[in-house]
Amino acid sequence: MTNQGKLGVLSVSILIAPILSSTGLKAQTEWTHVIDQPVLGYGADGEWDNGAVIWPTVIRDGTTLRMWYAGSDDVLGIGTIQIGYAWSLNGISWKRYTGNPVLSAELSWEAGANVSPAVIKDGDTFKMWYGAAGVPPSIIGYATSADGINWDRHSKPVLQPGPEGDWDSSIMGPGTVKKENNVYKMWYWGGRGSWPGSVIQIGLAISNDGINWVKYDDASTTEAPFSGSDPVLKVGNPGEWDFLRAWSPAVLATESGYEMWYAGRVGYITTAQLLGYASSMDGIEWKKSQDNPVIGTRPIWGYSYLPGSVLKFHGFYHLWFTSFTFAAQGQRSEIGYATSPGTSISGGELEIPVRYLLLQNYPNPFNGTTILRYGLPEGADAVLVIYDILGRHVKTLVRGVEEAGFKSVTWNGRDELGRPANTGVYLYQIHAGDFTQTRKMLLLK
Repeated sequence: MTNQGKLGVLSVSILIAPILSSTGLKAQTEWTHVIDQPVLGYGADGEWDNGAVIWPTVIRDGTTLRMWYAGSDDVLGIGTIQIGYAWSLNGISWKRYTGNPVLSAELSWEAGANVSPAVIKDGDTFKMWYGAAGVPPSIIGYATSADGINWDRHSKPVLQPGPEGDWDSSIMGPGTVKKENNVYKMWYWGGRGSWPGSVIQIGLAISNDGINWVKYDDASTTEAPFSGSDPVLKVGNPGEWDFLRAWSPAVLATESGYEMWYAGRVGYITTAQLLGYASSMDGIEWKKSQDNPVIGTRPIWGYSYLPGSVLKFHGFYHLWFTSFTFAAQGQRSEIGYATSPGTSISGGELEIPVRYLLLQNYPNPFNGTTILRYGLPEGADAVLVIYDILGRHVKTLVRGVEEAGFKSVTWNGRDELGRPANTGVYLYQIHAGDFTQTRKMLLLK
């Protein structure tokens, strides 16, 4: 039996071992952008990452959020591409390590490009798998670190492309790596053909040591493009939104299986890259959401998505992603942050925002009630008022001195006298210290 063929046997004892309840997964398909700008933009002129930043991987390490990301000194794909490090206490304000980059493409097989890092903390050791040899990458390397900054890399690639003509014969990069029951699982993306028209899909490999990997192989498929291994999440049918690509998976383990957010697009020239969702009981058989693509709304600063990492803490989902600026702005990539709707970040290190915020209400449009959220970096005399589209006062929701933190308040669609407000556009405005901001919302009946 070949190494790749062994995965069919291993999957019974390893991948399905943490057997999962039959209740299914509750799909997380809606996202709210936390702020209307990137949380990590490209660097200043002359810096190593002043062309683009892309593919963030984020872990939660005690009270700190740690991010590793790829950066380029030119538009991605043209300049030197290396991996940098940043940290944050709230997911919004990130501090770059002053000694960046932390992993440069120095080995001959890396060919000047280290991208798409996937990082876990295994005991006291940080472990990174990364794509190398171009954008998109074609091989996967491995490195370890005691502090997340100084890395010792394995001398050779740890995962190679498939045989000529197979689905992952020319493109390969890590998406998400997890360690479960002393076994490493990597959901990676692979493709064949010439970039940018390559068909890219998502595969799975497992390892006992993080170095020697076995790809998932369906024994019933023995001919190209699935002779050596098989994708576990394939592209869609002709005309579907993910017909050309299904890649860059952010995978989250749950009590009942796995959730995945991935990038997809139907074509390269005319369509943006959007965000999809899938769920699985075993990490092999995935069911795509009927609501795909689940992108919701795009950030006002970008138009196309690549998911990086999804974490769940304080009862909410947190997504760090790459988006690309519009063509008129050079199509540079930057890193954004979104959360599941209704997130009221609280507890420990995430209680205090770094600046004043007025977030978009949720749901919007709404019928009945909606939640308005805002953040205060310090104690302040705050006023939150609702006006109709003509500027007439409707309802004061907040008035008085409030402590620093993330706040939320519910509006039930009624005015000061308790009368139902009419269908239409309403404004909500906050005054706190010297900060003033106004947003719109739509009430439907």
